[in-house]
Amino acid sequence: MAVHAPGQAYASHETDPLLHAEVRQASTGGYFAGYAASIVLMLAALLVTQQHVLTYPIFLWVVSSLVVIALVAQAALFFGLGLSPAQAWKSVSLILTVPLFVFTIGLSVWMFHTLYPRTMPDKMPGMDMTQQPTLLE
Repeated sequence: MAVHAPGQAYASHETDPLLHAEVRQASTGGYFAGYAASIVLMLAALLVTQQHVLTYPIFLWVVSSLVVIALVAQAALFFGLGLSPAQAWKSVSLILTVPLFVFTIGLSVWMFHTLYPRTMPDKMPGMDMTQQPTLLE
């Protein structure tokens, strides 16, 4: 293992970390644009939710579309996801994270969907809670 002097660069790295493509791509304008896009899209979803003027299927499509647009805007503006070779590891991490996210959300939805029948004894087959004795009997 070679020991490098304090200002000496490694053979495969740049001397200035600010010259890396990932660092140079970050910009204050991009972060502000991502923040503004996120706020506008989430406010639009909030207004659609509060107004109750759409039918349920259209409501789901509108809110889902706003969420997908917000996710794409955040991936491009905050996370800096792009098609350049410098973004390869970011793309790999996103590709590996999305199935875990979908799996986690899917299991949570399934758990809450089946929670009531699994925890409410009056809805269980063969159980009639009106015939149960009380403490006073």
